[in-house]
Amino acid sequence: MKLYDEVVQLWKKAGISVGSSDLKEEIEKMLKRNPNLFLIGKIKEKIIAVVMGGFDGRRGYVHHLAVDPIHQKKGYGKMMMHDLINDFRRIGVHKIHLFIEKQNQAVVDFYNNLGWQMRDDLIMMSIIPDKSMYKMRI
Repeated sequence: MKLYDEVVQLWKKAGISVGSSDLKEEIEKMLKRNPNLFLIGKIKEKIIAVVMGGFDGRRGYVHHLAVDPIHQKKGYGKMMMHDLINDFRRIGVHKIHLFIEKQNQAVVDFYNNLGWQMRDDLIMMSIIPDKSMYKMRI
């Protein structure tokens, strides 16, 4: 199985919504822009954790942290975030953001336990510039 397919399979298994921005071509763009911020955790060559970091020149962004459900609650997610935050520090990121779907309380709790703080001073807004490209799920 190709690396991309394994990663997408893990995201789905972990309950992450995978849409058209997660197509292979889109992930390759992200990887090209942030080659050192795409982290993969393996046990015996099997991918068990993944996280994508993004850097816009000022802020860092965490995308799609996932740990295989059979390996959750063992510290792997915490290790992935620790490594990603260290990578962000090395490139001079001042602040890191992430987005969590409101109904996913377990993920909110995970990040709270790592010291992240929920913001209530911002409103997230989105626009889809080309609706022919956008698909909610793939």
